[in-house]
Order: sequence, then C-alpha cells, then structure tokens
Amino acid sequence: MQSINQKTISSIAHLGAFSKYFFPFGNFLVPIFIWVLHKKYPFVSAHAKQSLNFQISLFLYTSILATIAIMGLVVLGINFGTLDEFYFSTGNDFVISNQSPLFAMPFIVFLGIVLILAIGIFALEVLCVINAAMKAGEGKTYQYPLTIPFLKLEEAEKEDLPETNINNQTI
Repeated sequence: MQSINQKTISSIAHLGAFSKYFFPFGNFLVPIFIWVLHKKYPFVSAHAKQSLNFQISLFLYTSILATIAIMGLVVLGINFGTLDEFYFSTGNDFVISNQSPLFAMPFIVFLGIVLILAIGIFALEVLCVINAAMKAGEGKTYQYPLTIPFLKLEEAEKEDLPETNINNQTI
C-alpha cells in the first residue's frame, strides 16, 4: 500500500510534463529528479520512469514529424519556383502569376495533415498526462499508449504496482 505522499509525488512526476511550458526540457527534468530522489520507493520510481518514457517517446515522434514536415515543405516549396517566376509586378500593382488555382493544393493539403498530426500529438499528451496523474493519485498504474519502454521497470517496481488488466482496471 502506498502512502498519500508517494501517490502525490507520483502524480507530480506525471504532471511535471507540463513544466516544459515554463522552462526548457522540464518535461524530462522533473521525472528524472523525482526518479533519482525517490528510487527507494518502487511505486514512485515506476511512475517517474513511465512518465519519462512517454515524454521521450513524444519527443521522438514530434522530431520525426518536424523532420518530415520540413522535408515535405521544402520539396513542395521547390514547385513554387523563385519569387521572380511566381510573383511579378506591373507598375504599382502586385499580381500573382497566372498559375492554376490548384497550383498550391498539394502544399496546403500537406500542411493541413502535418497540423492535424501535431495537434493530435499535443492532445494525446495532455489527455494521457492528466489521466496518468489521476491514476497515480488513486494508487493505480497507468500504461501510456504509444510509449517505447526506454527505461525498463525493475522487479521490485513491478511488484509494488497493483495488477491491472488491459483496460487499466484494478483486479
């Protein structure tokens, strides 16, 4: 059985992900500090590791999305040509060259897909972190979705966590 102090610290390990909006890499530093300072409590250590694994996974997914977005926008941007070919000026008027109205459609569709995926990653993070913090406060475990287990749980940490089924319901 976990004490209220351990449940609170475990919840803070999850909610520490939001600290990235106040100082750089706070989403990594808060769970690391909690993990290092509370290694002797398997429940807290397990939650800190799970939070850190999720944040590293999200960073990896966001980096891949940003790389694909930059490469895609560069490739699609090459189709626009140079500014001299795309825009031309007649006197004091600024006129767009007579390209097809659908000329920029692949660019706009790609940008829309990237924005939808970025918003999805953000929503996934917010919802999962809040859910994990609530579960930790209840003394239960929470498995983040789409998480790569970079830091493995030790046997003592697995034993201290309550047994759960696939739907994260305590048995």
